[in-house]
Amino acid sequence: MVQNVRRVFDAKPEYLKASFLEHIRSGLPHTCSFITHETPPKDGIEVILQDFMIPKDVLSRDGLAPCPICSPVKPKYVKGHLLWSSESKLLYAVGHCCGHGFFTSDSLARALTRNSRAERRRRAEALIEANWTLPGELVAYWALLKPAVRDLDRVLKALRVGLRHAVCKDIHRTIRDGGYLKVQQRSGDDAVTHRGLTAAEEAYGDQPVRGASILRGSSRGISVEAKVSNVMAALTHVSWQTENDAVLWLCERVDEDLLHLEMFIRDAVSNVSTALDDIAALLAFIEPENLKLINDWSREAHGWQGCVSVENERGQVTIIRGRKRFKSFRLPPTLTQELPTVPALIDPTLEKT
Repeated sequence: MVQNVRRVFDAKPEYLKASFLEHIRSGLPHTCSFITHETPPKDGIEVILQDFMIPKDVLSRDGLAPCPICSPVKPKYVKGHLLWSSESKLLYAVGHCCGHGFFTSDSLARALTRNSRAERRRRAEALIEANWTLPGELVAYWALLKPAVRDLDRVLKALRVGLRHAVCKDIHRTIRDGGYLKVQQRSGDDAVTHRGLTAAEEAYGDQPVRGASILRGSSRGISVEAKVSNVMAALTHVSWQTENDAVLWLCERVDEDLLHLEMFIRDAVSNVSTALDDIAALLAFIEPENLKLINDWSREAHGWQGCVSVENERGQVTIIRGRKRFKSFRLPPTLTQELPTVPALIDPTLEKT
């Protein structure tokens, strides 16, 4: 039984792009079964694939590719374009040199814009289909993580307020300075006027401070819970029960819906990861050895009257300003609980590379 190969397409066959790319990995473009060898018409040309390259191993074995416009008999091109004509309803593989001169007015720009939009949708479809269970898994995981993140916000607010704005900035700046706290040391001759004295910063201590990222360089409150909750609220509207439900949703939705859901999924995974990193940073920050480094530095940098210190006695955290206790609280047990592994995002584009 002989199978007829379709060569006439009433609508632009975007779906053949992947098949064409697969073909040119092992053969020349004009040998593809759905490509015509005729010269394309002048008008109605749309781009399916711009600037494809013939692999070196194909060139070394089969030589250059023939262009139906300028070199149908004597092959000459390595880079080309895959085109479709709305007039002839046929597909053409033409050389790069003919392609750009062949397009009239702004048809190339319009075609590339449509092609880019279609490519974005295909990427979104592939990611959502590969992760169709992930929205529900993330929502369920957030239900377990939310109490810890809520307590994280409370502890971070207490630390930022208690440590004062300037101290928070100085400690957070260690991220930029290799992790080391800095103190100012004056240098200069006593006989020189006060205006002539200079101050130089020097690293304090022999180890870097840990967990400085939680301070954000400011005393202002930054709610980790709000950031994660906002994107999780969008994922709660995903109600797929099976993979078929997800595929049917993909087929029925407009581009904007797919792109928004792709963004929500990526943001949810990223925000949950950031929240877990913040919890780990907080636990590192309040370890007694790390706090001793910060407390000693603060006394050296600000003196007894202006220093700020934090004590952690078996989970009882106390913030002291100067010689007076400013605030005391117990570290919530939710921050030290073990959580299941966070659901992972499968990225189809990375798997292919």
